[in-house]
Amino acid sequence: MTIRFTEIPDPVRFLDKASKATSTKAVRDLLVTLPIVEENEYAFDESNPARGWKEGFFHWYPVGGPRGNAGRIQLAGSPENPIAERTINAMEAMIELMRQRELKAAPGVLAPQSPREAVLRYFDLPSLDSLPRWPHPIRERKPFEYARDIARRIRVRLVRETRPVEYAVVIEDEGLGQEPVRLHSTLLSLGRSDKPDKPYLIGVFGQGGSSAYAASDFSWMMSRRVPDLREGGDDGLGWTVVKRVVPTGRRDVYWAYLAAHPDGRVPRFPPAAADAVNHAYGTRIAHINYNFGKTEPARTLFQSLNHLLFNPVLPYELYTGPDRRPDPMWGNAYRLSALKEDVKALDKPFGPQIVEKKHGEAA
Repeated sequence: MTIRFTEIPDPVRFLDKASKATSTKAVRDLLVTLPIVEENEYAFDESNPARGWKEGFFHWYPVGGPRGNAGRIQLAGSPENPIAERTINAMEAMIELMRQRELKAAPGVLAPQSPREAVLRYFDLPSLDSLPRWPHPIRERKPFEYARDIARRIRVRLVRETRPVEYAVVIEDEGLGQEPVRLHSTLLSLGRSDKPDKPYLIGVFGQGGSSAYAASDFSWMMSRRVPDLREGGDDGLGWTVVKRVVPTGRRDVYWAYLAAHPDGRVPRFPPAAADAVNHAYGTRIAHINYNFGKTEPARTLFQSLNHLLFNPVLPYELYTGPDRRPDPMWGNAYRLSALKEDVKALDKPFGPQIVEKKHGEAA
């Protein structure tokens, strides 16, 4: 069975709007313009995904393949954890970009044996907690200024929408990126990973960031591979939208993404469309109407991410408002090492706690 990819009539206009969509309404307004089969009209069959597929339409396809993905996606203990995981993914994309370029120039060269070794080899960057007292220039620049430029290549944006009040979290990196034909088997996979044999990367199980889907109404993903490291695919921009699906008459709620082919491949924008809106190489994931619970993310996200990524291998930027300058994020280890000698603590200290032994226990 031959399936032709569905094309969007005006890809430049659609991509421009999609790149700016940070509210539930904006995403829904875009989706209604697309030829999408209703979520209950196409039942994914793992043994025959083409069964029931309608030519010329997009379909809601289970993230990771099988429909039973809810248990694996709903794993996060707090809403900030998946954002930290996504940020780590962005750091890995930066490292992988440099590793693949190294292999292209010198095939067979031994890989770095840890993420920190990789960052030192590829960026000449020491552990961030040592930067405040680093005695030498890095690539003929002051250490802080040099690291600050690297941080600009990984961006975490908090966008506040009004009427109604919603928050979107957008994570962008200028790393390796992915080809459209492989997006479904890499960034959209669950429990599959090519990292176990790459000691220079951080994660192993290929799952942590997917918990962000459970905290979002929609997740809009775009990725474009750097041109010098394409693996036979074209220079298109792969994209998709992830949402929660509640099947009629069934109890197996699951998360699905828009697919353009029964084999799971995602839609793509042509290179000319990506160039027209200045879409850089790398990956952009926008989690729409992100559920932070009762916390005020504009106040707490800075502290939360510095705590969760205590001493990250790469710095990054955090944007928490349209009129605010980005905060360079170094982790609390850096912040502690940068304290003056007369400052005793970074955060509010707690007094000594009285601990009483239970009856019958030894003192």
